[in-house]
Amino acid sequence: MSNLHGNQIEQIFRGHEAGVTSLSFSPDGKVIVSGSSNGTVKLWDRQGNPIGEPFLAQKAGVTSISFSPDGQTLATASLDGAVLWNLQGQEKQTLQSSGATINSVSFSPDGQTIATGSLDGTVKLWSREGQELQTLRGHNRGITSISFSPDGKILATASTDLTVRLWSVKGYDLKTQTLFGHRSAVDSVSFSTDGKLIATASFDGTVKLWKRHGTFVNTLGKHQGAVTSLSFSPDDNVIASVALDGTVKLWKLDGTLLQTLEKNQNPVISFSFNPDGKFLASASKDGTIRLWSLDSKVIKTIYVDKGTVYSVSFSPDGKTLATASKDGSVKLWDVEIGAEIHTLLGHYNWVDSLSFSPKGKTLATAGKDGTVKLWDVKTGMEIRTLLGYSDAVTSLSFSPDGTILASGSSYGTLKLWSRDGKLLQTLQSSGAGINSVSFSPDGKTLATASDDKTVILWNIDLALSSLDKLLRRACDWAGDYLRNNPNVSESDRNLCEDIN
Repeated sequence: MSNLHGNQIEQIFRGHEAGVTSLSFSPDGKVIVSGSSNGTVKLWDRQGNPIGEPFLAQKAGVTSISFSPDGQTLATASLDGAVLWNLQGQEKQTLQSSGATINSVSFSPDGQTIATGSLDGTVKLWSREGQELQTLRGHNRGITSISFSPDGKILATASTDLTVRLWSVKGYDLKTQTLFGHRSAVDSVSFSTDGKLIATASFDGTVKLWKRHGTFVNTLGKHQGAVTSLSFSPDDNVIASVALDGTVKLWKLDGTLLQTLEKNQNPVISFSFNPDGKFLASASKDGTIRLWSLDSKVIKTIYVDKGTVYSVSFSPDGKTLATASKDGSVKLWDVEIGAEIHTLLGHYNWVDSLSFSPKGKTLATAGKDGTVKLWDVKTGMEIRTLLGYSDAVTSLSFSPDGTILASGSSYGTLKLWSRDGKLLQTLQSSGAGINSVSFSPDGKTLATASDDKTVILWNIDLALSSLDKLLRRACDWAGDYLRNNPNVSESDRNLCEDIN
């Protein structure tokens, strides 16, 4: 993240084992997502702390990554297609499972349409449910960047054919405008926040400005190397551009160079403003993410047994970090002071998955020993162990109201559990191992993603609805008893805490 006035690096994020290829701020500016050439996606807070556990999004490497406007969904693009994920790394929808390499992906402003641009020069529009709505053809070489106008009526696409095309997508009544002027591949395109201007960046080292409907405005000063990415500041007064020579430059719209940020030893290949315009995040080929800010606050580092941690997860309030190791131990950390709170011992093989309950009072852990364990976050004590698997448990997810825990295994078995450890239902997926499970926000649908490239949506609306009513009625009746009776155990006292 860069200081827009003072050339000061606030923080360097390290953790990727391969080059960072894409980077994006969440709409509220609180979360940064990074994708790498080995397919790994990581989430970070602005202080450089990891959020949740890294996940393998694309086996062929991430080429582009984008937040939905509500900040709850990620879209990743790669050689093997485009995929929608929730922020826990659980697959929600596959937009394209095979075909040409997808170089760019972007949500429309209302979040209902996703655009993907491919190496074969085609642009596709998709619904969030994965339905292909339209294929746009016109470029004769690969797509490098795509961007919706803020009102969602125009889609701009950049290509290695040296052109930028503007598509009128309102009602899918497609009309195009082609922008000529760059002398080499156009690698990035971006609309201003108000939608009146378009900025384009090229391997010819220039950044060009255009009016919304394609009229050329001016060319900003030149980088020494190919310009790979650009972005308007939220107030539209500044354009940031990054080049393969390792520089990030800040420009006024009239072409005046405001600032050249410190040159990185490794090429910067992606960056993003946060929504308030006070921060920049840049990603380099050496796998580091640099945060540049207006002030120079010291960011603390939480040290977690380097080299042994398999997964990490923040509590919903962000105050506690859970880390899981290959030795089967789970640690809870105080994020503010960086101190270890508890070590949770009970698994005898490495832990694959962590999931906090929605209110953060319970932590569920699962691993290769075939067990699921529930822990009291406050005390660090084990509440109960859920048995029933003969294979590794690979993924966990609480329902949004905290009443159901879903677990998936390496043999493709999905189990639904109540908060008190009762097995509610066992479902068999396609037979391949389940890599992730995810509830829809309303808790009515459960999605599972498997090794065979399939995503299955399970309709559990009726079961959840009946169970919700039963649990709510029971907690209304027994809540005071559980809270106030001195003979109730501490673990049972909180059974109704996460039931709204």
